[in-house]
Amino acid sequence: MLYTEKIRENFTFSWADHDYKRERLVVELHCPVEKESMTGISLLAYVLSSATEKYRDIVSLSRYLDTLYGASLYVSASRAGNRMIIHFDVDNVPGLYLTEKDNGYKAAGLLCDVITDPYLTDGSFPEETVEVEKEKLREEISFLINNKEAYCTRMLLREFFRDNVRGLPDLGFIEDIDTIDGRYLYSLYRRCLSECNINAFYCGSDLERVKTLVCSAILDNGIGAHPVQFDNSPVTLPEHPFSRTESAGTEQDIFSMIYHSGRRSDSRELAVLKVANSILGGMPTSRLFMNVREKKGLCYTCVSNRMTSGGSGIIIESSTSPDKFAGNRDSIMEEFDALAASGPTEEELRQAKLGIVNSLKGITDTVAGVSSHYFSSMNGTGRYISPEEEIALIEDVTSSDITSLLSGMRYCGICRLHDDE
Repeated sequence: MLYTEKIRENFTFSWADHDYKRERLVVELHCPVEKESMTGISLLAYVLSSATEKYRDIVSLSRYLDTLYGASLYVSASRAGNRMIIHFDVDNVPGLYLTEKDNGYKAAGLLCDVITDPYLTDGSFPEETVEVEKEKLREEISFLINNKEAYCTRMLLREFFRDNVRGLPDLGFIEDIDTIDGRYLYSLYRRCLSECNINAFYCGSDLERVKTLVCSAILDNGIGAHPVQFDNSPVTLPEHPFSRTESAGTEQDIFSMIYHSGRRSDSRELAVLKVANSILGGMPTSRLFMNVREKKGLCYTCVSNRMTSGGSGIIIESSTSPDKFAGNRDSIMEEFDALAASGPTEEELRQAKLGIVNSLKGITDTVAGVSSHYFSSMNGTGRYISPEEEIALIEDVTSSDITSLLSGMRYCGICRLHDDE
């Protein structure tokens, strides 16, 4: 069972019943997305995870985590729609199984220190630390750029969202890294703490003390003192489908295409979207895999993924040989149109529901699954939908629901990477 309390208008604290051999505390800060600052926020996550005022380098921090019986600390930043999310996460063994009964409380205290008490020199993050973490961020962004499938989909989203911040890359821009120094990063850190919304989650055996600790860290340090209003309006669809091609020296043709409704969806429609996507291209027996790849041999890969940014949509990604590009693209569109017009067979609908429901039933097996589902639900829909509630929604999906959803989507465009030669 999961419980939620609104501490303040922009600060939510949630907790789950503790029936696990691990404990978990997660705090997320939701900040505005700005092209000029998002690279700095991504770098900030690296820097915050490397030291605190008490443990001034990664070695000291790691040694302290070892004394907490192998607790793990994780800090990351990512863009989710029109928000930059800084994610703080600590996982540990409960004191119930140890002689040190306050092990979980100590782990929670460390996480709060990471958020509120970083190691500084003269009011700035240490330049040597910043330089080291810059290289890590540079490598991560480079990896995403060099992953041609992911790059193609980012190109598609940039074109689809046009000037909207939802089309910006997840981690920022590699060309901005060199301009960031410790002093700028500290000023950005202070701004992020002040201008954010907070969502915290705990699953452990020391609820009241941990809750008091986290709330004090947030409220006493002015975190979220200036709440943020995020634009949740649906995306404006392009008047005509776009088509963009870029030479990338790839042996295969790689392309991504998008269908979108241009309207926000409720929980029921999101359940329909999950089932429809699974049947189209989201499971091993999907139509795209079986018909386009296996039967027709038109591609190497062909998958679909649901999207909720700006409303309900489906992104289809595929790779093929250059001579089969047109046939592959047309066959994919035919499969989408056929599913939208006639709906799935009874067996397709049954198999899709079974796979999704079985996955949802496994969420509560681990504390990591519970926390991951909680934040996925909150960040995707703005409210928590329990696995039981989602299972009920999935089981109620009908063939006509799928045809209604997909027929309401419009083909919006395609982006393609190929080799000029």
